[in-house]
Amino acid sequence: MINNIGFIIITHSLLAEGLKNALFSIIGKKEKVVSIPINSEFNLEYLCNLLKQEIENLNCEYIIIFTDMLGGTPCNISLRICRDFSNVYIISGVNLYMLIYALNLKEQNEIKDINEYVEKIISEGKKSISNVKEVFNKKFFK
Repeated sequence: MINNIGFIIITHSLLAEGLKNALFSIIGKKEKVVSIPINSEFNLEYLCNLLKQEIENLNCEYIIIFTDMLGGTPCNISLRICRDFSNVYIISGVNLYMLIYALNLKEQNEIKDINEYVEKIISEGKKSISNVKEVFNKKFFK
């Protein structure tokens, strides 16, 4: 079973911190979860070094990086650094439900394949995105 997994949330502005704080308020504080907020004052070299340092500090068998959007600076920096690490995976479009699911599944100690785990996280994250009014109307007002 795979259990030594670290998580990095890297986003524009303070979204990363907000997601981590919300996550911890719901499921409690967890080890090996790091947030990196990016602002326009940081240069590319600094950001790459910061992310690389956080990956090394986590010292995990696998690292999953969550970014806010595909093609944005956090995602592009992650992709650039990921080339140096075969054990690092990147998921874009992070949402709170996705993070909760990822950590809860990890704590169940049943992860056998890292690629399957990453795909499950993505799938569950997508499920949490919906037209709430439409779902509510279909469920309660048939």
